[in-house]
Amino acid sequence: MTETDGTLIRLNISGMTCDHCVRAVRKAIEAVPGVRSAQVDLSSGSAQVRVMPGWVDNTGLTSAVSKAGYEAQIDASSGSDHPVDASEGGDSEAGAEDPDPDGKTPAPVANQPLVSIGLVPQTPRSGGAEHDDEGSAQELAISGMHCASCVVRVEHALASVPGVSDARVNLATERASIRIDPSRFDPRSLERAVSEAGYEARPIDTSADPTQTAAAMRREREERIASWRRRLIVGVIFVTPLIILGLGPMLLGGAWHHAKWVGWAMLVPATILQVYLGGPYIRGALGRLRHGSTNMDTLIALGTSTAFVYSLYHLLIGDTRQAHFFMDAGIILTLITLGSFLEARSKGAAGQAIERLLDLAPKTARIVRDGGREEDVPLAQVTLGDVVRVRPGEAIPVDGEVVEGASDVDESMLTGESMPVSKGPGDRVAGASRNAEGTILVRATRLGKDSVLEQIVTLVREAQGSKAGVQRLADRISSVFVPVVLTIAVLTLLGWGTIRGDWRFGVLNAAAVLIIACPCALGLATPVAVAVATGRGAREGLLVRDASAFERMDRIRAVVLDKTGTVTEGKPTLAEVFPQPGWDHDRLLQIAGAAERGSEHPLSHALAEYAGTARVEQFRAVRGGGVEATVDGARVLVGAPAFLDQEGVSVPEPEDLGHGRIVVHVAVDGAYAGSITLTDAPKPHAREAITALRDQGAEVYLLTGDHSSTANAVAEEVGIPIDHVFARVLPDQKADRVASLRRESAGSDASAKARERRVAMVGDGINDAPALAAADVGIALGSGTDVAKAAADVVIATGDLRGVPRALALGRATLRAIRQNLFWAFFYNAVGIPVAAFGLFGTYGPMFAALAMSLSSVTVVTRARLINLARL
Repeated sequence: MTETDGTLIRLNISGMTCDHCVRAVRKAIEAVPGVRSAQVDLSSGSAQVRVMPGWVDNTGLTSAVSKAGYEAQIDASSGSDHPVDASEGGDSEAGAEDPDPDGKTPAPVANQPLVSIGLVPQTPRSGGAEHDDEGSAQELAISGMHCASCVVRVEHALASVPGVSDARVNLATERASIRIDPSRFDPRSLERAVSEAGYEARPIDTSADPTQTAAAMRREREERIASWRRRLIVGVIFVTPLIILGLGPMLLGGAWHHAKWVGWAMLVPATILQVYLGGPYIRGALGRLRHGSTNMDTLIALGTSTAFVYSLYHLLIGDTRQAHFFMDAGIILTLITLGSFLEARSKGAAGQAIERLLDLAPKTARIVRDGGREEDVPLAQVTLGDVVRVRPGEAIPVDGEVVEGASDVDESMLTGESMPVSKGPGDRVAGASRNAEGTILVRATRLGKDSVLEQIVTLVREAQGSKAGVQRLADRISSVFVPVVLTIAVLTLLGWGTIRGDWRFGVLNAAAVLIIACPCALGLATPVAVAVATGRGAREGLLVRDASAFERMDRIRAVVLDKTGTVTEGKPTLAEVFPQPGWDHDRLLQIAGAAERGSEHPLSHALAEYAGTARVEQFRAVRGGGVEATVDGARVLVGAPAFLDQEGVSVPEPEDLGHGRIVVHVAVDGAYAGSITLTDAPKPHAREAITALRDQGAEVYLLTGDHSSTANAVAEEVGIPIDHVFARVLPDQKADRVASLRRESAGSDASAKARERRVAMVGDGINDAPALAAADVGIALGSGTDVAKAAADVVIATGDLRGVPRALALGRATLRAIRQNLFWAFFYNAVGIPVAAFGLFGTYGPMFAALAMSLSSVTVVTRARLINLARL
């Protein structure tokens, strides 16, 4: 990595005890402006931070970690201290009675290319799918997993590979996401480690063309379903004669009763089923045994093999009355195959989110060559700078800038916003959005991994690969589940055989215990729900970055909204000018605009257009105060009264300059020259969104650096109580304010006072990033800065505030599905295992157990898919 790409700083972190701590520290560090990426390691208690040279000092990093509740020290081997650039303040202040830098990206960050329609940050978070010196991400397709214990074993195998810093395996998508250090990594070691653990791994090429990737995923899913369908057909064909032969003596009697040929006739189809349907489970169980572990294969193999071998033994010794267990073994295997087939179909449907996103990309693009000649080429052959023609009704093939024509563009497939957006020359468009009526020419500016669509896919992949806290609990339980079940099965057999003297019934009940106690449902409960929820969110323009965010969205009792750019449009406009006697209206406006021209604050943009040809020298911005510049030889100050007073200029007592307006005071050569008022209108649907949040049981707060009169006016207009307005809050105080809200009691009773209230923060600016990281759930608007989106847990694709209640509703629906799935998975085993052990299923125990086991997994997956029907 070159010096311009960043400098590495190492921190020693103390106080971390779990994955939540790692996440909190990483978010706190990444929220510091100028930090490009952060990788935090729990085992070593350290962090590697990539920073932009000259923009982050060591004190800023350690302070951010301290505010998150941990301690940090610079590693002695780390690079030298990096002082903050003196121009940093140039972004933050517009010089109004608005010390809140709700502005956008400062110079160094602004130089990075922005995403076409502002959906996801350009710089990936740690764990993303991009490469850097700290590590890179790889994905593997894992086959052979059946339950949560399989997931735990594969994760342990991958984590043991030298150079692997993190490994996450998802049972629902059958994918593994691995973070590696390329300098210490053997490319073949991952597949070898998975193979040695008893499973199969195949690398996934995430750089392939989107349409090819979607086709490959669909083909893989269809092949998996077709394989289970073939196995089910074979099972039905051969289990039918088994049932006829097994039940014939009971129904018909006569010649069939105790006939030896019946048992030998049953042996043929039973053997075929045991080899074809049961063979994979037996091989899987033997593979686990060689590696000293057990899983679902072990339970099924033991249960069915016990019934088969028991019947074969009695057949060989001439006791044909016991040979009917051949029928039991065959029915069990067929029922399990039926359940696996239904589960594969359901899991395939649940994991189609990425396929559907990739399908949005058109397969070809119509490039306009020199001389006006047009040529249709595959999308992969489009290069940066190519101009493509998009006709009415066509999908836009690339992210780019409109260079000719005008049209309305439907971006709903990416943002969830149903209303088309008007586009003309100079406007940016996103690939996969759909052109409406006009023909437009678009110059390609972002391709491949840099495109909006690919970045959304990356976020969905990361979210589906992440784990919620409840899933980690389920994984820990599953790791000891199978040995416990094996012990119960042995005790069941010995109990019935020694105490009751009925070894035949003991075999039946032990087999039933082994078969009914399948941990499949436990392993699928969370990942399938997360897969469905992230797909639903992506279609709604809600990009959830981590599965744990779904848990934290539950019981959100306070939502803190940034003002400028979040509740308001963030585009202040000039209202009135109030010059002092002796000053011309236009001249005062020109001088103020010229002084503000060097700032990036939204208020500055509203004034800078009036600067005209005035000559500006020696520009200086003061954080929390205003700006100072030499304009046409005169020293000009623009800012809040406190700033002017600090510079020796007395501002008269404020008059009524308009209710709720932002007031900018101007001084020239040490004398007060007048005031200028600006307005920043609330967003059209802000009140509707705030009402929806209150209906969900959340208290809504407004957090801003504006003067209290301005903040109160906006709050009144959108329906926020005045006592829920925090004005005059400086940027470095926002995170503290969020933290104090979390500590406030959620009620009057003693137990509530002991709890911290869950708080969500919604923002869009760089100055909001620390507060977004400090909140339980950080929500960034897609119209905001990359830094804000990097610090957030949820990114709303548009600037529409109504996405906030939709995101919280999605989180609650998802967590409700996860909890219900886990409850029924635990309840199923808690009830089913004792029932099977005590023989309450009767002589058909193994068959009932197989049916119940199959239906439990299907039930969990089906419940997760109901998230698609949740009202958001």
